[in-house]
Amino acid sequence: MNEDNTQPQSDGPSVGQMLKSHRENANISLAEIASLLKLTESQVEHIESDEYHLLGAKTFVKGYIKNYCRILSIDSSAILAMLPAFSTSDKLVDMQSFSRRTEKEAHDSRLMTVSYLILAIVIGSSAVWWWQNATPIDEQTNTINANNSLISEQQENTKLLAEAADEALLNDIESAEEVNSALQNEQQKIQAAPVNDAQSTSEPKNSDLSTIFMMFNDESWVEIHDANDEKIAFGVKKAGYEMTLTGVAPFSVVLGKHDVVRITLNGEPVDISAFPKNRLAKFKLPLAE
Repeated sequence: MNEDNTQPQSDGPSVGQMLKSHRENANISLAEIASLLKLTESQVEHIESDEYHLLGAKTFVKGYIKNYCRILSIDSSAILAMLPAFSTSDKLVDMQSFSRRTEKEAHDSRLMTVSYLILAIVIGSSAVWWWQNATPIDEQTNTINANNSLISEQQENTKLLAEAADEALLNDIESAEEVNSALQNEQQKIQAAPVNDAQSTSEPKNSDLSTIFMMFNDESWVEIHDANDEKIAFGVKKAGYEMTLTGVAPFSVVLGKHDVVRITLNGEPVDISAFPKNRLAKFKLPLAE
């Protein structure tokens, strides 16, 4: 055993013996003092046996003894003065412990930075999605396919950035700078994305397009596809909602409660009263003769 970690020869009791004697005089068991010190019983036994080299760096040993003295209400300065000198290797352990702590804090800082960047991407994509869907449906009918494609691209980019961030952290590289660069590129793509323009989309681009108008007298579910099998309407519409759609006929229409919906196709009323009530109505527009 290293001489620097042993108790100097002395006629009086050692530090550990004094602490143990005070504990026993206070009628405190080994288990109780271990619980109060937040240590194991084995660690307390090392203290009372003066086996400090088994407890780690000198900083920890002194901290344990100070807490031990505080619990027993005895002066710690006199006890600490009796401790043997610690070896140079113990100082090295202290420095290594500090170095590891500093490294861990730096790693945690990078992890937090990456987490915030990923959160910013998700929030940004959600905001774009909400803004696009908050536009009245009759203003975004002709651009719904482009919007869906943009949203899918943004979600895929977000997923790729998240995977890249995870991989960067696992490889312990400077991930914050890389993800920040990727985020800036992603934001530039979002800012450069086409914006819905009611004036540019309100007019049909060719004479083959047909216009559907629907008036909902009560709440009903609706789904409409055009001749190219593109979904141009979907979801539950509230009572009083009016919807104008433009696309290539024929249209495939599904209504949850067709008897509460009034429909016109190119300005002409469409009679769907013949469909059974309380059932989904599936039909084509224009209606087959």
